[in-house]
Amino acid sequence: MNTPATTSNVTLDDHVEDELAGYLSLENPTSFFLFAGAGSGKTRSLVNALNYLAKTYRDVLRLRGRQIAVVTYTNAACDEITRRTEYDPLFVVRTIHSFAWSQIQGFNSDIRAWLKDNLPREIAELQAAEAKGRAGKASIARQTQIESKQRRLDRLADTKTFVYNPNGDNRERNSLNHSEVVKIFSDFLLTKPLMQRIFVGKFPFLLIDESQDTSRALIDALFVVQQAHADRFCLGLIGDTMQRIYADGKERIEREIPESWGRPEKKLNHRCPQRIVQLINQIRDGADAHKQEPRDDSPEGWARLFVFPIDVPNKPALEQKVRDHMAGLTGDQDWTIASKCKILTLEHRMAARRMGFLNLFESLYSVEEYRTGLLDGSLAPTRFFTHSILPLVKAQVQQTADKFATAKLVREHSPLLRKDALKNHENPIAQLRVAQAAVDSVMALWVNGHPTCAAITASIVETNLFEVPDNLKAALATLQASQPETPDDVEADPVSEKIAALVSLLNCSFTEIEQYAAYVAHEAPFDTHQGVKGLEFERVMVIMDDEEARGFRFSFDKLFGAKAPTATDIKNVQAGKETSVDTTRRLFYVTCSRAQSSLALVAYSADPSSAQAHVVANGWFTADEVLSAVPEQAENLR
Repeated sequence: MNTPATTSNVTLDDHVEDELAGYLSLENPTSFFLFAGAGSGKTRSLVNALNYLAKTYRDVLRLRGRQIAVVTYTNAACDEITRRTEYDPLFVVRTIHSFAWSQIQGFNSDIRAWLKDNLPREIAELQAAEAKGRAGKASIARQTQIESKQRRLDRLADTKTFVYNPNGDNRERNSLNHSEVVKIFSDFLLTKPLMQRIFVGKFPFLLIDESQDTSRALIDALFVVQQAHADRFCLGLIGDTMQRIYADGKERIEREIPESWGRPEKKLNHRCPQRIVQLINQIRDGADAHKQEPRDDSPEGWARLFVFPIDVPNKPALEQKVRDHMAGLTGDQDWTIASKCKILTLEHRMAARRMGFLNLFESLYSVEEYRTGLLDGSLAPTRFFTHSILPLVKAQVQQTADKFATAKLVREHSPLLRKDALKNHENPIAQLRVAQAAVDSVMALWVNGHPTCAAITASIVETNLFEVPDNLKAALATLQASQPETPDDVEADPVSEKIAALVSLLNCSFTEIEQYAAYVAHEAPFDTHQGVKGLEFERVMVIMDDEEARGFRFSFDKLFGAKAPTATDIKNVQAGKETSVDTTRRLFYVTCSRAQSSLALVAYSADPSSAQAHVVANGWFTADEVLSAVPEQAENLR
């Protein structure tokens, strides 16, 4: 039954607001880690804390020119917090990259010194690899990278100011890249006492939302700052370790919180119905001791697990039958309409296959350093195609040659039409014709079908229509290398992993770029745990398939007991390290906890019987909640 209870425990966590107020003291600050699980209303607590600070300390902070900083993960979250605090200038609310840049911007001599120290080390590493290698594609790629970094090093003395755009491509000669900005800020905090004093003097309170996914380098640096200035600086971390989804977040952050810190905890889940809260508590039971409670006035809700053989044919059709069955079970006919459900694949490869950008995905995802940028759309090589080439193609082809859109795009992004280029050119009109010829040249590639990313990049490099990322140029040079290689050459001196990945990207058809762009913009019918971070949906379907996903960092068959742990898993457990089961548990927790009403879980397993027995024995599901086939009557519900 789904009859709501007559009472409500909605005030269960009210004491947390009072605890936070006690920590947020200008005279006697106490840093803290606020545990806020799924659906616990952490944004509400964050906003209430900010409002308390404004009410209590606005005058004294404003008199001293001080502010309160909030770092969160997405631009959408920044906008939401800013809106709910009524655009109060007392608060500086930014994403991590934006905030880091705001703190180092203008320290040009220090940034120059950091690059002067860092670039030679990167060059030396490449030169050492080159000295050991032999002629071939790997050598060409290394030489291109060395030349690029050396040019940047040579320009340092003449680079007066550095620039950065947290939402842009940062291809200008004096621009920093995304990873450099966070590294520089972290290093400055660690190595420059004056930077610490300036920072703490400006921001006596720093609150970090989604702290489990914040750069581990920055978190470590902030721990040092807090320890050195504990009497005048409050660092508030807000998050849930079970919801860490990015590889560059700090593992087990909760275990490193000093004893002197506060540890408030929100226990009430306002989002999920009672059955789903019970399920997610069981899921995390093997990871930590945190338990949530459902609201007393929440409905019972539904959760069903469907376990099918890994080799079952026509999986999309089977998944539609599952949705039809859920419609009959819940009485909610919107389950039969895929667009009204949130369908989550627990690995991006599955979404990439269904949407048609699998080759692009597989090219880049294997490189750990590329993963975060690939998944959030900020990786420079892919962003080059999605933000420069794709808009040009849409303006030229899909909008019947929209000359205004083309002109605007080229004027804003092409080095051919930069102010200095036009100013220094003796005939600016001729330069405009050069830009148009460059556009015509690249668009001619579509005359006989869809070109590869390599053909497009080669055209852009030749005409200089847009700035091409240096690593993409290195990959293109590798791809175009005419020097033949023997198998022994390749084996003895392989192309670096990063360049090899970009070569594979260049070999992809451009048709994959548009699908990929829709996916990372969350405009696609499918999504993953990353894409639904902090979101909630009435109807959630989760699709689990180890074989199709081919994820080496997770295994649902292991989580469900259908496959035994490997020797490496056992060794990692003994060493206190994270295992594939730990990673899988977090993915499963995040996706299940998105559901506001009903949840359908579809698992394709190598051993369905063992998986079913395991989840029932562990109390995750009752026997009647686990199905090995979709009841036939579901077919008649559509």
